[in-house]
Amino acid sequence: MEHGKGPGKHRRRTVLTGAVPVLAAAAVLASGLTARTLAAAPQPAGQTGQAGKAVHRVPTEDRVVFLTVDDGLKRHAGMIDLLRGSGIKATLFLTGQYVRQDSGFFRRMRDRTGAVVENHTVGHLDLAGRPRALQHKEICAASDRFEKVFGRRPTLLRPPYGSFDATTVQVAAECSVKQLVHWSAEIAKGHIEFAAGDRLVPGDIVLMHFRDEFKEDIEAFIDQARKDGLTPALLEDYLK
Repeated sequence: MEHGKGPGKHRRRTVLTGAVPVLAAAAVLASGLTARTLAAAPQPAGQTGQAGKAVHRVPTEDRVVFLTVDDGLKRHAGMIDLLRGSGIKATLFLTGQYVRQDSGFFRRMRDRTGAVVENHTVGHLDLAGRPRALQHKEICAASDRFEKVFGRRPTLLRPPYGSFDATTVQVAAECSVKQLVHWSAEIAKGHIEFAAGDRLVPGDIVLMHFRDEFKEDIEAFIDQARKDGLTPALLEDYLK
């Protein structure tokens, strides 16, 4: 049985709550980010991941790095302004319950920043060892919903906590998911942690979340990418 566990702190379990109030801080969050805007990414040559495995890093000779943002717990207009101002096209691994709460927010983020929405299940359950029917509901119901809301069916799945098994792989494929995605670095509260080494390398997939520290995390990502001579690119342009 193939069993996956993602690297880093994201393996800890979190308790997800109900509706989250929309925060008001757009002007404060957006200030000071423009100077960190990075150059455009090169034209990619698409890569295909290995079946049944989760991708931690994209094999590429291009000096690119990928930003992924998970769940959707905290939401406010300043996040859209920050992402748009940075010029980064991020992959949003969204949880179905937060899309139900505020689908308009995520549509605006997609439309204004060029972000792409992917699957992070309905309820953020640890999928490993769960019955097939439950895994099907968690994965496929999210993809069905996202296709209706966003007009595109997800092709990537990030299993919550980076945890999955052979059933997850089979069910995901049945629901049109082409690749499971882990991460090779994580940003939280403005601090970046690497799965290996002390820097970003070409093809790294960076994880952050929709949290109050969104501004600090975006800035940390941009600063580290610049320090390591990398340009942010859209993950979907490289994972085909």
